[in-house]
Amino acid sequence: MEFSDRVTVTAANLPILLAIMFLGPAPAMVVAGVAGLWGCWHERSVFIALFNLSNYVLASALGALAFSVLRSEWGFGLDGLTPGLLLAGVLAAAVYEAANLGIASAAASMMYRRPLADYWRSEYPPFLRSLAVLTALGLMTAALYVEAGLVAVVLLFIPLLASQYMFKLLAREKAHVAKQKELSDQYLEMNIGLAAAMVVLLDSKDEYTAQHSAAVAMYCRDIATALRLPEEEAEALHLAGLLHDLGKVGVPDAVLRKTTDLDEEEWAFIRQHPEKGAEVLSHLAAYQAVADIVRYHHERLDGSGYPSGVGPEGIPELSKILAVADSYHAMTSDRPYRAARSSFEALKELRAMAGGSLDAGYVEALARVLRDKDLAYRDGSSTDFMGEYERGRINLRLRGHALADVSGLSEAQEDPAAG
Repeated sequence: MEFSDRVTVTAANLPILLAIMFLGPAPAMVVAGVAGLWGCWHERSVFIALFNLSNYVLASALGALAFSVLRSEWGFGLDGLTPGLLLAGVLAAAVYEAANLGIASAAASMMYRRPLADYWRSEYPPFLRSLAVLTALGLMTAALYVEAGLVAVVLLFIPLLASQYMFKLLAREKAHVAKQKELSDQYLEMNIGLAAAMVVLLDSKDEYTAQHSAAVAMYCRDIATALRLPEEEAEALHLAGLLHDLGKVGVPDAVLRKTTDLDEEEWAFIRQHPEKGAEVLSHLAAYQAVADIVRYHHERLDGSGYPSGVGPEGIPELSKILAVADSYHAMTSDRPYRAARSSFEALKELRAMAGGSLDAGYVEALARVLRDKDLAYRDGSSTDFMGEYERGRINLRLRGHALADVSGLSEAQEDPAAG
């Protein structure tokens, strides 16, 4: 049975302690040998299995000798529950445990060339806990044997052995789950790397995209902090900001780089990018919540957005935040068809749109974030795509599958002014 990461007491220790107390040195060694075979059969190394078996036998012999000496000195019998019997059992258990650990530590010290004092320093606290648990269970079983006989002890051992078997199964399952989680986390990191690589590829077609995505992700993260959103939602929003223009990979270069007004056919390509980006993300493990944020980030409260023209009830809240951050940075960035506006001008326009196409509360949240920031932050040049990508990747590693099931996430749309 495992009582902590470093304290394990097997049911085999109990018959050894009972044999030490009631059968004498030679039978105790036999019982320890049988228990040792039970505990060592799974060892891959024959040498280690034989060493552990010998350790069981020798430690039990020393414990039994100590109990015999104490019994002859104190003169207690084995047919009644007395303080002498219990105290001798405690001391015999201590000798058994100390011998067992001492032999193992000496062997480990020689094998791994580790000072014996260091080994004992690290193993002493777990040893004391193991001794306490073994002694308590052993004395309880000894008392049961003296008062109720062998049948009661056998009936006690059946659930003990069953519980130990169940503990082993649970330990194996725990290790299996941990391995699966590690592989899943690696797969998740690979997916975010793949999505980021696609944005970098898009940046080779349209140099605006990567820096814009980094700035939007930064604003999304800080708005989420200002609003005190749960960490899972903040991380999903940050990642959505980083990848919100992923769908533009499928937009022709001529449309992305055009310096004059787009015609209706060209606008049709642009209006498809939220849906296409969401479609890509939805195929990556654990990104459905992020995909939903991206899908609606160009929708507007008054129904004027795209791709679906849904109203406020159909837009997730996190999408509404992304829409504000995206629209703001689109206004403060140089584009082929217009020059960048100042932060003051952009905020003024966002406030004019608040309550109509954009959420007024999130516009004001962005205004609070920008209030004490310098020019580099306000125009989005204080960060870069790889920096924001690393932040998202580290958070993903720290929190595992936080993005796998974020309910109620919102997304918003952007109008032609947005990036």
